This record gives sequence, C-alpha cells and structure tokens, in this order.
Amino acid sequence: MQKSLFSFIWQFSARQQIFILCVTVFSYPITYILLELPKLIVNDAVQGDGFPRSFFGFEFDQIAYLFVLCISFLGLVVVSNGLKLFINIYKGRLGERMLRRLRFELFQRVLRFRLTHFRKVSSGEIIPMITSEVEDVGGFIGEAFALPAYQGGLLVVQLGFIFMQDPLLGLAAVSSYPIQGYIIPKLQRKVVILARKRVKNVRVIADKVGESINGIPEIHANDTAAWHSADVSDRLYENFKIRYQIFNWKYFIKFLNNFMNQLTPFFFYLIGGYLVIEGDLSIGALLAVIAAYKDLAGPWKELLAYYQMTADVGVKYQTVVENFDPADIYPVERLTSDEKVALDGDLKLSNVSFSGGVAGQEVFDVSLSIPMGQSCAVVGPDGSGRAEVLQLAAGLLSPVSGKVEIGGQDLDKLAAASLGREIAYVGGAVHIWTGTIRDNLYYGLRHRPVVPLERDGDSLKAFNRRLKEAEETRNPTYDVEAVWEDFEAAGVSDMDKLDRHALELLKAVGLESDIYRLGLQSRFDPKMDDDFAERILGVRKQLAHRIAEDKNLAGLVELWDSAQFNTSATLAENLFFAVPADPEITMDQMPDLPEVKAFLKVTGFGEKLQDIGVKIAETMVELFANISGDSGLLGTYSFITQEDLPEFERIVRIAKSNSQRPGLSEADRARLIGLAFKLVPAKHRLGVMSDDLKEEIIEARAKFQDMVVAKNDSFVAIDPEVYLPPLTIEDNLLFGRARVDRRDARRRIDEVIRSVVEETGLREPIIFAGFGYHVGVAGSRLSASQRRRLALVRALLKNAKVTILDDIAGGLTDEDKQARITLRKVLAGKSLIFGTTNPSIAGEFEHQVVLDQGRIVSNEHQDS
Repeated sequence: MQKSLFSFIWQFSARQQIFILCVTVFSYPITYILLELPKLIVNDAVQGDGFPRSFFGFEFDQIAYLFVLCISFLGLVVVSNGLKLFINIYKGRLGERMLRRLRFELFQRVLRFRLTHFRKVSSGEIIPMITSEVEDVGGFIGEAFALPAYQGGLLVVQLGFIFMQDPLLGLAAVSSYPIQGYIIPKLQRKVVILARKRVKNVRVIADKVGESINGIPEIHANDTAAWHSADVSDRLYENFKIRYQIFNWKYFIKFLNNFMNQLTPFFFYLIGGYLVIEGDLSIGALLAVIAAYKDLAGPWKELLAYYQMTADVGVKYQTVVENFDPADIYPVERLTSDEKVALDGDLKLSNVSFSGGVAGQEVFDVSLSIPMGQSCAVVGPDGSGRAEVLQLAAGLLSPVSGKVEIGGQDLDKLAAASLGREIAYVGGAVHIWTGTIRDNLYYGLRHRPVVPLERDGDSLKAFNRRLKEAEETRNPTYDVEAVWEDFEAAGVSDMDKLDRHALELLKAVGLESDIYRLGLQSRFDPKMDDDFAERILGVRKQLAHRIAEDKNLAGLVELWDSAQFNTSATLAENLFFAVPADPEITMDQMPDLPEVKAFLKVTGFGEKLQDIGVKIAETMVELFANISGDSGLLGTYSFITQEDLPEFERIVRIAKSNSQRPGLSEADRARLIGLAFKLVPAKHRLGVMSDDLKEEIIEARAKFQDMVVAKNDSFVAIDPEVYLPPLTIEDNLLFGRARVDRRDARRRIDEVIRSVVEETGLREPIIFAGFGYHVGVAGSRLSASQRRRLALVRALLKNAKVTILDDIAGGLTDEDKQARITLRKVLAGKSLIFGTTNPSIAGEFEHQVVLDQGRIVSNEHQDS
C-alpha cells in the first residue's frame, strides 16, 4: 500500500482532483468581483455623479445604475454559492468513493494475511482500523487538494483586493501570518504525536474488550471480572490523560489563532482611520477593506484547520497502513485469480520445515508421500506438529523450506481458486457463519456467481448504478443476489438435487435427526411453498383425529377452540385468538402493535388487564420479595425476574394507594398489561382467573376478531384450516397446547407428532425447512458437536479430490468408529488425510504417519 496518504489520493483520484481544481480556479474572478461590487455601489452608485451612465449602448440614471449593480451582486452571490454547493457535493462523493476503496483494500489485505500473522493481531485491533479509524480519511480525501486551492485562492484574491486599496492595509492584513505560520506547526506536531499514541491505546482497549467478550464464560467461571475491569479501567485512564493533553494543546492553538486574528482589526482601525482622516482613503474603500478582511478570516481559519486535519488524518492513515502491509502477505492474485488447476496426483511433502513462532507449532524436515485416492492417518498429540502438517498439506500454511505438492503442483504458488476447490479441510477449531443451516452447508460451493439474477425496470437500473460505483472504486462487480452454488462441483444439476445430496450426507454423519428437530422449531412462511403448508394442515387434521380417538391423548392437549378458554395458553393468545400475518413478528411482540393498543383503549379492556396485572404483581411481590436470586424458586414459579421485583413493588404501591391510580405512568400501565398477557392459568395458579373473567375474555376475543382481524390483513385468525406463520411448524402441526399441568404431556405429544409425521412422509420436508434455521452468531445456537458435523458436511459437499480432517470423529466410541467407516465410504476413490490423537485408530487407514515434536517418528503403509 502507499505509505503516504497524498500518494494514495493522487494515484487513485488524480483526474477528479484536477477537475475540482479547475472549478475552483473558475470561482476566483467571481470572488474578486464580489469584493469590488460593494465599493462600486457605495462610491460610484450612491455617492457618484456624472449620470446617466452608458453601458453596451444603454443609458442608466443613478437609481437604475444602483439597481443593476445590486442585481449583478445578487446574481454573482447565487453563482458563487452554486459553485460551492457543486464542489462540496463532488468532494463528498469522491471522499466516500475513496473511503470505500480504502476499506475494501484493507479488508482484502486481511484475506491475504498468512495464518501465522493472525497470531500477532486480533479482530479487536483490525475491526476498528477498517471501520472507525479511517472514517476521517474519507472526509479528508475530497478536500485534500480542493480545500487548500479554494480557501488559499480566496485568501490570495482577498489580500490582493486589500493591497489594491492601500498597501499599508495589505501589510496590516498579513502581519500575523508569518508568526502563525511558524508557531502553529510546532505546536501541532505535539498534537500529532499525542494523536498517534491515542490511536494505539484505543486499539489495545478494543482488543481487551473483544477478548473479554470471547472469554466471558471463563471470566464468570473464575470470578475474574474485577481484574478485567481494573485492566480496562487503567487503559481508559491512559486514554483520558492523552485526550486531556490533546485538548490543552488544541485549545491553546485556537486561543493563539483567535488572538492573532483579533489583533489585525486593531491595525485596520488605526491605519485606515488615519488614512480616511488625511483624505488618502475613501470611506467606501475602508468599508470594503473591512468587509474583505472579515471574509479573509474564514479562509485563513480553514487553512489552519486543514493543516491540523492533514496532520491528524496522516497519522491515522500511516498507523493503519503499517498494520496491513506485512512483508509476507500473499500476492493479490492468489485471492482474485480465477485460474483453476486440477490437483490430480500424489500428495508429497518434501523436506518441509515450518515454524509458527513458538514450541509446539514447528515442523522439521518432514517428507511423506500419499498416493492419490488412498487414505492416511496422521497421528500425534496436540503440539506434535500434527495440525501444522495437515494445514501445510491443505495449502493453508507456507513452508519455511521444502515443498508441498499435489500432482507436481506447488501448493504455495497456486491461487485460492485451486486450493479452495480441490482441497477440503476441516480443522480442530471449526467456524460456523452467522446465518442459516443452508448458508453454512453450501458455503464451500460459493466461489463465484454461477447463474445471474434476471432484472428489469427499476431493479436493473439500480443494479447498473451499483456496478458503476463498484467499478469506480475498484470493488468486485459480483452480484450477491445471483446463484453462487456450484452445482457442477457438487455433482448435481440443481438446488433440489443439492438439497437431497446434502440430506444424504447429514444422515451419514448423524446430523439428520438434529436438523429435523430444528425444523420442527422453525417458523415457515407459507408464501414460499403453498404445497408444504397444505401438507402440514393435512397432518394437523390427522393428528387432531388421533388425539380425539385416544382418550389418554385427549387429556394431554388442549386444542384451539374459538368458543373455549385454553388454560395451557397465555392470556394474550386466549384474548386475541389470532397471529400476525408477518412470520417475522412473534406472539410476544403482538401486544405492542398499534392495532392491538387501539383495541384495548377503545374497548376499555386495557383497564381490566391492568387490574389483573396488579393482582399478579402483588402476589409475586408477596411470595418472592424475600427469596434470594439463587434459590431457583423465582425462575421456576415466577415470570417476574429478580431485577424486576422492586419495580413492580413500586407499581403495586402506587396502584394500591388510589383506586383511580393517577400516579401510574403509561410505561407502568404497559408493564402491568404485559404481565397479565404472560399469565398461563394452568401453570400460574394465582387465583386470578375466575370463570366470569374467562367468559369476558372470550367475549372480548369475538370483538377483536370483528374490529381488528376481519378488517386488517396484518392478522390471521386461529383457524384449523389456516397455516399460522408466526408459530413454529410443530405448533402448527399440533394446533393447540400440551397440558402444562401434566408432567409427561409434552413428551408423549411429541412422540405422537413424530409418529404421524413419519407415517405421512412429512419428515423430509420438515428437515428441508430446518435448512432455513438460523444458527445464531457464529453458530451459537448449535452445540459444539453439531457445529463440527455441520462443518464436516460442508467439506464433503465440495466433492474435493483431497479431504483433510483434523480430529473429527477421532474417538474410540462405536459412534465415532462407525462415522470413520462412513467417511471412508463417502470418500472412496479420493485422497483422505485423517489427523488424530489416538494411535489405536491409525490401523483403520492405509497409511500411518506418527509425529512427535515436529518430526516423523513412524511412516508405515499397509494394504487395505
């Protein structure tokens, strides 16, 4: 990368910068005329004589002449400000484009870092550099040449005008500039040094915070929150000291500038007044000079601020660049090249050595050959060099000496287009991307767009604008909305066949049943597949019929009935008996919808709910006020948290003080209503729900259906013939609630659901619905085992010629043994390198390589 910010700016925006300079130069004569016109208006039009005047064949009396000069002045003001507007918008757009380019280049350089480099830096340092630290650079880029040219030009024009009026006044105007030009840079240099120190300290703070977030379980498990708090607090204090010093110097510089700027008018009034009294200067000229100097302060102030900004932004740019330009960074072609080389042949490591910088991450003079299509076990404990040898074989690490080849191709010289498609690697620490199961399954097939998205009309125009901007900033022009899955590489022809192939592999690794359970807990938009929704409704009827026929099952579930109160459902579900049409809106969010609030206010049922909320809160406060937070009783029997108890105690006290409850705020009322909505009568036996109240709720339910649901497409009534989008697939199948007062109700009903689903052939569609399950941030909603198996299927779907697995299914259990057998069957005819810590399982593979302290101690081959 360019070491200098101005080199970066000029290299990538020289044409635009020259254009801005041309427009800026064009504004100079307009500025000078705007300074001259006030003098003409005062001296010539107002105080002048010799009228009428002739211009271009037209004669003007004094009033007309004054009118023409004023109109000319107004017109030039419009033109001058129009040019400023154009320049500012152009500068802003240019700055944002260059900022986008810079950020993308920094991100691409992160992708080009070698794996060993990430042991020296953390995401807590890198992320602020790409996001916040370069933010000011974007604003500066547009002004890098334009601001000094424009403001400097204005300064010269205005000074020239003052000198034209009187040389002494001109000298007075510039008298403070040499002093400011000498002192300010020296003071600013101190600010620059402090700014650089502050940037580095903020990076450390970001790193500490990020590390604490990643290690939050360890912090709680070891009671080290105080130590981490003290550590961060100390860093924050260091930042405070630096910022305080910066403020002192910056505001002292500002004080000095203001003093010098205010000193000049003293000379104007003294010298100008003397010249007017002596008759050597007209009043109009003095007024014009004073006006010009008033405008002069702006450009000079802008130039000083520009100097300060240049120093500050230059520091930020340099401190960022030095972290993104390591000597051993991969060439950009490795990342961007589309050239794919087929890796057919034996895998060979020839006298390979590698050092990760610490003991246990070293490999010494390793040589081994694995024939194409055969399997090999690489055995060794953690720290033996096993992981490093596997990463070298995958092309993820570059050897310090020696060579890693497949079919005679040196992996260190190949582009990612070859390595990432011909080799599948799953390491000990797998990463799951934030997104859906499907996103992660097919991640290894998303190399380049395969099928473009067809666009027309406004969509095509918007896409073309996006492409144009990408080209302007040298960003990739790939369409993220296109089909990226490489069906050919996976050995299938379309998405349906890819889904089925993925399902086969999920079964092979034992993850299919997990995806099925996730599918049952997923929400599904019926607009995406009407047939699937209809099949769920069909199973719903069969399930309802089976429950009705079996008396034992009938006592385990309360099905939805518009004329009955469901004691196993919440009061909100009983009252509304409808769900939002938008599958993204859950039932918990429904009471906050404007239509619901309006209904409660119009019908007055909100007051009834407040009364219920007060009774619930009062009971909860009485029961649990003296219970400790770690007793477990609160979480088991209450739906008010320990932290909320004092707040509800306050609300109850206000509510009990006056029957009209004038002291309750709207927020208090909303909390009481929300509390009432959470009540499940069969679970929370608080003596609140009487038979009369249940009847009132059923009557209010009918009103809600008539007043809101029937007139609003945003709600869907609970109907046995309708699929309900906000509910999970399992809830849609059951169409009711399992009895919460029966301990085994949920388990037995789940068994019935699974049975009916199997009989009706709905299991597979539910699994495919589970492909849309969101795994959370970095797969946080999946277990460690699920994440590893999902990463394994992701690798197998690549259909790569070489598959490298490190400590995957490497245990001695029958399940792991069967998984290894399945893997060898799936990968039959392809090269498989299997890393493990268990020497006893090495015999399952055709080759066995044993590592110890980075060296091969055994290299054996046996017939399969």
